[in-house]
Amino acid sequence: MTEYKISFEYWLNDDLKIFSFDNVIMLKIEDDTINLSSNNWFGDTLLDEDVEYKDQSLLQNSIFNKIFFNKIISEEDSWIEDYSLLNDKKIKVRYLFSVEENDLRLYRMDIKELNKDNDDNKINNVILDNDIIMVWTNLDKKIKKISLRYNGATYVLKFNEK
Repeated sequence: MTEYKISFEYWLNDDLKIFSFDNVIMLKIEDDTINLSSNNWFGDTLLDEDVEYKDQSLLQNSIFNKIFFNKIISEEDSWIEDYSLLNDKKIKVRYLFSVEENDLRLYRMDIKELNKDNDDNKINNVILDNDIIMVWTNLDKKIKKISLRYNGATYVLKFNEK
């Protein structure tokens, strides 16, 4: 099993963080199951209930496989086809290089849905309806941190595996 802790931040603007709560949500990936659960009282306010998706294909071209297991940006500044979200929802992904500083590379990650459907998957909806996804890598393009801005709040996933 692989576990990740997700933090929550609220920014008034790009330069002013109002508050931050570390480790509010736990993301657990085991075999073909993805689970999101609260890790404290603040996580309870963000998640109405635990979210679990079983029988998910997390192999090869799953965006979750690429981010959580491979952890490498293989191609930048062009669209990569044949990726998928949960429930095998087809997407394409692009990592746009932004800046390099303090031995980190910063990318904006764009995701486009290839086939519109009535999929009502909470995790897919958050990923597809985000305001912006930022990815930090080391100089070898190994992913170190991801932030996702959704409904005015920022969720930060740091790759400190337990």
